[in-house]
Amino acid sequence: MDCGRARGRSRCSSASPDASHDSLPGLPSSGLPTLMLSLLLLLLLLLLPRPILPQLEDNCRWQVALNLYETLGEHSEKFFSREAKPVDHFFDKLVDSPIDYKENYLGFPYFMKINFSCPGEAKEAFVRGGHFKGLFPIVLVTFHTPVNFRRWKAERLQIEMEGAPFQTKKECPEDDICFLSWYTPMPTKNGSVVMAVDISSNKIGEIIGNARYMININGFLKPEKDKVIFTLGNEVRGIAHRDFINTSSRPLWATVSQAPVLILGGIPNEKMVLLSDSSFKDISLVELNIDSCWLGSLECPQEHFTASIFDTISTESTLFIRQNQLVYYFTGNYSHLPGKANSNWVQVLHKRCIKKLCPVEFPSNGSEYVLALAGGNEEGIFFFGTITDGTVTFKALPASSSICDVLKAPKCYLHWVVYNTDDYTFLLLMELGKGNQMEFALFKYTQDAKGTNEYNVTLLYKIPHFVPTSGAKHFLMLVGMEEYTDCPMVPRGLFYNPFSQLLYIYGNAILQSFDHRNFVYMTAFPKESSIKYMTSSYRGEAIGVTETEEIWFLLEGSFRVYRLYPSRAWNIVFSLSQLLHLNTYSTNETSVSVFYDSFGLEQLVYLVDENGKGRLVKRRLPVSRLLLLLRLNRTPVKITYKLPVPSLLYSNPCPFEEVHLRNLPKPQKYTRVERYRAEPPSVSSEAGFHTKISLAIYQGLVYRLLWLHAMYNKPYADPVHDPTWRWWKDKMQHKAFYFYTSSNFLSVYGIRIDMEGYDKLYDLNAENRLPEFLFLDKGTQYSFSVYLVLPKMSWKNNFLGKKKHLRLAVVISHPLCVSATVTNDYLVNRNAILFQVVIQDKSQCFGQSISGHNLKKTSIILKVVGSAGRCFAKTRIGHRTKGNAMIPMFIGCPPGKRLAFDITLTIQHNKKANKRYFDCVYPDPEMPCFFFGDPFFPFFLVQDMVTGESGSFNGSYVLKVIGGGTSLENIVDYSEADIFRYNSPNDTTKSLIWINRDNWTDSHSFSILQYNSSGIEWLCLRNSPCYDIIPYSFFSPEFFFKIMVSNRGVDTSTYCDYQLIFILHIHGLPLSGRRAISYLKKTAYVCLGIIFAYILFCTLWPRVKAAWTSIKSKFTDLLTTESFYTYSTSASTLHSMVSSRMSTADRQSLRKSRFKKKS
Repeated sequence: MDCGRARGRSRCSSASPDASHDSLPGLPSSGLPTLMLSLLLLLLLLLLPRPILPQLEDNCRWQVALNLYETLGEHSEKFFSREAKPVDHFFDKLVDSPIDYKENYLGFPYFMKINFSCPGEAKEAFVRGGHFKGLFPIVLVTFHTPVNFRRWKAERLQIEMEGAPFQTKKECPEDDICFLSWYTPMPTKNGSVVMAVDISSNKIGEIIGNARYMININGFLKPEKDKVIFTLGNEVRGIAHRDFINTSSRPLWATVSQAPVLILGGIPNEKMVLLSDSSFKDISLVELNIDSCWLGSLECPQEHFTASIFDTISTESTLFIRQNQLVYYFTGNYSHLPGKANSNWVQVLHKRCIKKLCPVEFPSNGSEYVLALAGGNEEGIFFFGTITDGTVTFKALPASSSICDVLKAPKCYLHWVVYNTDDYTFLLLMELGKGNQMEFALFKYTQDAKGTNEYNVTLLYKIPHFVPTSGAKHFLMLVGMEEYTDCPMVPRGLFYNPFSQLLYIYGNAILQSFDHRNFVYMTAFPKESSIKYMTSSYRGEAIGVTETEEIWFLLEGSFRVYRLYPSRAWNIVFSLSQLLHLNTYSTNETSVSVFYDSFGLEQLVYLVDENGKGRLVKRRLPVSRLLLLLRLNRTPVKITYKLPVPSLLYSNPCPFEEVHLRNLPKPQKYTRVERYRAEPPSVSSEAGFHTKISLAIYQGLVYRLLWLHAMYNKPYADPVHDPTWRWWKDKMQHKAFYFYTSSNFLSVYGIRIDMEGYDKLYDLNAENRLPEFLFLDKGTQYSFSVYLVLPKMSWKNNFLGKKKHLRLAVVISHPLCVSATVTNDYLVNRNAILFQVVIQDKSQCFGQSISGHNLKKTSIILKVVGSAGRCFAKTRIGHRTKGNAMIPMFIGCPPGKRLAFDITLTIQHNKKANKRYFDCVYPDPEMPCFFFGDPFFPFFLVQDMVTGESGSFNGSYVLKVIGGGTSLENIVDYSEADIFRYNSPNDTTKSLIWINRDNWTDSHSFSILQYNSSGIEWLCLRNSPCYDIIPYSFFSPEFFFKIMVSNRGVDTSTYCDYQLIFILHIHGLPLSGRRAISYLKKTAYVCLGIIFAYILFCTLWPRVKAAWTSIKSKFTDLLTTESFYTYSTSASTLHSMVSSRMSTADRQSLRKSRFKKKS
């Protein structure tokens, strides 16, 4: 064996143990023995005994497409951001329905068109038959959590909908039923751009298997006239052979479960990429509009110039590419981004020599990350890129000098960087040495947390110079005492699983470690091969792809590696696919990429058919089936003649017969998935078909349901903390009336809206399977049972002999954070063992955080000892492994928990404690008042929006008044200094608003309250904002306090950092002493004035009255005299003369006589 060495690549060559299969995927070339063995295994599979009960095959498949409301039933639409459209004109007429028709109703722009196809029959006939049998699809849309939890709520949300049958009448006779499909709204959620759509049937009619589709928002599309085009380039010609044949596969890098659009480069001599927004179900070939190509320089040498796009990385909103030494990014047009989308590719790291991009698969702290490694004169420097809401920034690490300068190595190369998002450190794979004496080492880079340029580089492990000698075991502990071959070990990169803390160093050897200091060598991997990239499901499985396109499978918790391709098992699968005429396999194919997605392990291949036509196909790699065939190949076979016909007997390598999960708790408490249900309106059509109007109303109802969910953030707790409760609470009493009108065909549009069809589900079942994720709060336990049935002939050895060879092992990635206990119960009469597993958080590895923020990743691996690669189960969709499972977990405050002001209990307790309760003069049921002079006893609820549970908050908390005003419109926020003065008992400026009656403070000088505290007392001292409030009416002064309640740093009962801000209405505030005295004086003056006026009135009134009478009589006499004189003048002269001669005494006597008569 001749074994040379070159930097970064192995040149070892020897006979491969399975070299006979290194040719075309379907044609072995080793000769007759291998071919005969493959045919024998194929014959054994075909001759397996049939089951007693016939199996019903589900050959029918669900299909889904997107339609706009205007083009229902027509061509499929691209999914990009569009504005919601109003549907008020349909709801305005629904006066006899339980909805509030006066509200504004909007509709999502897209519908999902759903139907199914079955082989051998007309598609339309099957769909019609399924509809009239009662079949309809049930659609479950899962919204993936947005990255930036500071801008959007960190929640896991699902909505379940039923398909509404609708037939397109276009080009269809009136008396015929054709173009029938089911339709549901395609909902979207603010901040979420990745959506998984699961379609299942209602178990009536045709047998159709469940289907899953990834329907993601493509932010790199825009409408232009009558078509939709790409914004980052031009969709070019069809796919040609030269783009993929004789090319090597490349890794697919993206933020796990967050990237809506995937990008893949590597097309020779073309600046083209493959784009897909459906996990490569649909693929577009796009030529990028990049206008520059750097040829290299003396400081940045370029060996070969090419137009190809090398490294590509997809994030939630941005795509990254590397062409030669240039790095570009493009931000898509997404409505949830605060900034504008790019119209062209943006070049970053100008005048930098970038040799490689490294992905960061998981977001952290509300951002995504990407790493760029420098070369040339900048070797030893890497750039840390941060993407937050589409804004991209890069920072050079180290900032002052390169790592090579620190290590003082004459030759130094940085090959790979991994970012650990939990402890914010970097793992570096470096090559150091002098001359031809080079060695690889693993370093840990730690940046100063205070934001300075200081950093620390720590050596973790020196990688051996040569590949160790393979022994009889599947692994070898590297302690420095082992024997080595003369083949140099050449690492190519690092791969890290943050859940299990398992680190792989891969190249022409595979090393793995959980603590990053002690490594295990996987002896089954041949040193003649060299892995060029790895991918993982992050659920216990990993895949390595070599330079020769070999596919190796690794199972976490086990030290075995399996070659899936090329192998004898692969040849059997390929031969069976040819017999079944599957169009996903071909004798002429090229692997483009191997990756994991939500469906499992996928392979993107370029197939060339018999006619020479090529196409790209994504196919699922049957890992479990390949492992089963590999195991059968190594299992001894016996021939028995005891049966009527000679039969082959296989010894079962699995240590157990069956495994079942039991006593699983309700999953929502631990998975934190909120699920809503929305049923389509019932229609009065005889055939049950919906109209465009009923579908538009269905859109508006689903939109309203999700809007209520998004807007539900009431600080005052409702009696029922369900977002749909207020929607129907005033209409539920009229339920019989709505049913009567619809059943008698009296409803508008002939539809009926069932109030019980739009609700939130809290009682989902575990369905006998482990949860996808576990969220553990402080001290939370998760328990379940594992029921193992032993082989039928082994009970004597296991029970009577007490041999405990069947054991359930639990591997904990963070033993300081999580504990697991396993107890067993031997069921002798059932030949089984029942294991009870309890997983519990140790309350030691997390502080406090807001609900769903900065959760710590961890995991446990459950495995039956000796079952790895040996135990399989046949399911409807194929084989699956059993006896081994990994559960990713998150430690911290789970999503969906909130703190609310328990106004009901607060009022009840205040009434009981104070023996009275004074509400406002004009009561407000949404915000009751509290009297200033009474002690205030606040109570709070911890509401679980996922499970619907609520309970009193019994922990400690800090209450602060952070704002206030005399009315809701005049509330102002206080500064930090004012908040201290108004709330701290240590304040000396006489500014306190309130004081804790228990007088308990912490180191921050703020009062700490508890559930059973003595309440608080309102003070409103002289320099406080609520001091001396001027009343604006006859009623007492009132004030609106803006209060913040937080348990951060004072409560040790939970990981949750609860923070609640609400408005508290206080009335009956007292006046200040000065203003009270002033008001008293003014009141006294007014009262005395009134009294003095009254006395004066009583005293002077008789005289005034007499004077008034005298004046009035004189005035009357004057008028009478004047009248008399006027009359006398008009009489005779004699009479006038007599009158004029009257004496003064006579006139006076005459007046007195008249006065007496009047009185």
